[in-house]
Amino acid sequence: MESMHDAVAGVDVHQGKLTITTLVGTDPKKLKTTTWECLTYTDDLIEAANKIKSLGVSQVAMESSGVYWRPVFNIWSRMGLLITLGNAHHIKNVPGRKTDAKDSAWLAQLHRNGLIRNSYIPEEEFRKLRDLTRHRSNLVNDISDVKNRIQKVLKEGNIKIQSAISDVFGVAGRKVLTAIINGEKDAAILASLVDTNVKAKKEVIKKSLNHRLNETNLFLLKQLYSQLLYLDQLQLDLEKEIEEKMRPYEHYVTKLDKIPGIDKKSAQVIIAEATTKMENFKDAKSFAAWAGVASGNNESAGKKKDLNAEKEIHP
Repeated sequence: MESMHDAVAGVDVHQGKLTITTLVGTDPKKLKTTTWECLTYTDDLIEAANKIKSLGVSQVAMESSGVYWRPVFNIWSRMGLLITLGNAHHIKNVPGRKTDAKDSAWLAQLHRNGLIRNSYIPEEEFRKLRDLTRHRSNLVNDISDVKNRIQKVLKEGNIKIQSAISDVFGVAGRKVLTAIINGEKDAAILASLVDTNVKAKKEVIKKSLNHRLNETNLFLLKQLYSQLLYLDQLQLDLEKEIEEKMRPYEHYVTKLDKIPGIDKKSAQVIIAEATTKMENFKDAKSFAAWAGVASGNNESAGKKKDLNAEKEIHP
């Protein structure tokens, strides 16, 4: 088979070390092969990249399994190495003696012959945006978890605030929570704080706030509410950061926001995940799948189910 590259490196990536094999030469029977290991500390990665370049190699292949390849990719790509990130599943499906040879040597051989399909990796500016929007999703989940735990404590004290207020964590709900935490036990006083989002009569509200929280319940409620306020502030700070980083793409956000079913935050996620460069996608369907706004088509036993399309995200 005619080679695509005359100087390549294959890298087997693990958490604590890399195994690197370089293949240099035009004659497949007389290739100069060099194999060595290095640690994954920053200084070691820089040293390894310099050694790879000193051998006349700029084309590097590695698998995209796990997350350990990410710092390697970030450092080496900035140092001028051209990295092909292969899908681990695809590489395993390529016929060969992968189990009988070192992974790095097999990767180098595959790359030399052009048999590794490069995974799409967004530009660094979009990877940064994606880190922010994904962190926002995690933060929203954290806030939801804390709210659920607060409501669990309230239920243990037989506080049925959810039957009196449409939003337990709205303005009125937070007034009531603050008063309870500060030691207020009088249901009439607590009920007087409910002046917005009311969905029950005053007498029902009073009955719903006649609680039996013990000292441990109150301690946990104070802890959880403090945690909620802290997370709320983190979310505000994060939204400001996302707004600032999204400023160059505001016109894209505005256009996406006009599509039914897509709000501003969804538009930000689409841009962060799929970028604004449509030439990276072969058609609208692949773009939608990558952006996470396309459903999958799954069939089993003659029945079809629409599920969210699976996609591999890098890095």
